[in-house]
Amino acid sequence: MLDQVSQPAFLKSAVDSGLYLESELQRLSARHGLGEIRGRGLLLALDLKLPIGASIVAQAFAAGVLINSPQPDALRFMPALNVTREEISEMIDCLDAIMVKARAARRVA
Repeated sequence: MLDQVSQPAFLKSAVDSGLYLESELQRLSARHGLGEIRGRGLLLALDLKLPIGASIVAQAFAAGVLINSPQPDALRFMPALNVTREEISEMIDCLDAIMVKARAARRVA
């Protein structure tokens, strides 16, 4: 692990991943009318505006995605420092599908 972390490109890769995660969360938020993104780097939170965090966490977990909801109306993201763009994209796609399904369920209710 120390060999990986000490590589010159490691820090740049982690910074780039944080920027990518933030931009993808902003896109997801805009698409679904969610709130602001808080945090820095790879430690980010998304304001959901509704107390649906636990439901999203459960659905994401069932799909193999591990996220956290420290408050009912927020999601917290803390991926590994070596997370890839592909892994971030998979997580965003999973969250997008969950949000689409939640929106459809609200329309039916």
